[in-house]
Amino acid sequence: MKSIRSTTMAGMAILLSLPLAHSAEAEQKVVNIAYQLTPSPWVARIADKSFEAQTGYTINWRQFNTGAEIISAMASGSIDISVLGSSPLAVAASAGLDIKLFWILEDIASAEALYVRNDAGINKPADLAGKKLAVPFASTSHYQLMYALERWGVEGEATILNLDPNKAAAAWERKDIDGAFIWGAAMARLKRDGKPLATAGEICQMGRCTFEGMVASTSFAEQNGDFMRQFVGIINATNQDYKENTRNWGAESDNVKLISNLFGADAETVAEDMSQYKYPSLSEQLSCSWLGCAAEGGGARTLKLTADFLKSQGKIGTVLDNYSGFITDEFIGRAE
Repeated sequence: MKSIRSTTMAGMAILLSLPLAHSAEAEQKVVNIAYQLTPSPWVARIADKSFEAQTGYTINWRQFNTGAEIISAMASGSIDISVLGSSPLAVAASAGLDIKLFWILEDIASAEALYVRNDAGINKPADLAGKKLAVPFASTSHYQLMYALERWGVEGEATILNLDPNKAAAAWERKDIDGAFIWGAAMARLKRDGKPLATAGEICQMGRCTFEGMVASTSFAEQNGDFMRQFVGIINATNQDYKENTRNWGAESDNVKLISNLFGADAETVAEDMSQYKYPSLSEQLSCSWLGCAAEGGGARTLKLTADFLKSQGKIGTVLDNYSGFITDEFIGRAE
């Protein structure tokens, strides 16, 4: 799980004003791919080098801590493909970075949630009035929290504190806050004496979704179409195996051990974390829920709505009318 999904963009304006560099390495069958510490089935294929074996490409895997760092690297031309959450992707697209979202890696689902203390007297949304809630500002969680508070009719009635997940968990343990909308290991600490009031997936059903996607520089994708098709095919096959053959993905399985060893994480935690996400199938990827239907599709709408939110928070200055130009289904349609 990522240490942070914050999209704070200090210093990004200069980097994003640069043209995306053409990668000469593409012609040499070399690709630079950025990832973060989010347990996901596809990571097992990083660890066992299936991507290299099946595509014939040399792959330089680079780990990053935040989406902001990845955007900087893509703007400089040092990264060809990356994992990006919907918030940093909205920032990059709004700034005009020449990239394409080509795969929804994970529907956040239950991996982020608003937890409330068992002893805080919060049993329904209306009970949040007068309470203190923590969330990392400008994150996917912040975006969903503020929307949910508005829908619940308690916007402005709770105190919202800007705390990263670890600081939020520490504040929770000191009883300085009544609730927190976070993820990962920090969220696990809240489960000990708290309960979920709403998950990211439930707020998605209310009208505001979040996701993590695979993004490529447009130039790399156009020049390496066969690789892109194979890359998507490997991810899809792995996701299907995860959904259809659960015995291959338990805490004691080779797949989960590959991920836990790569990340230096506990295997049981890895297995539990993966179970909290949803992994869209090929048909779901192509549907209006995600990459299909142009500006009216779920992916483009999520980027637009997220950008509107980030502008309201002073994180970006420009919101585009249409984000479908940053989305492609070309390689999914051709995936094996």
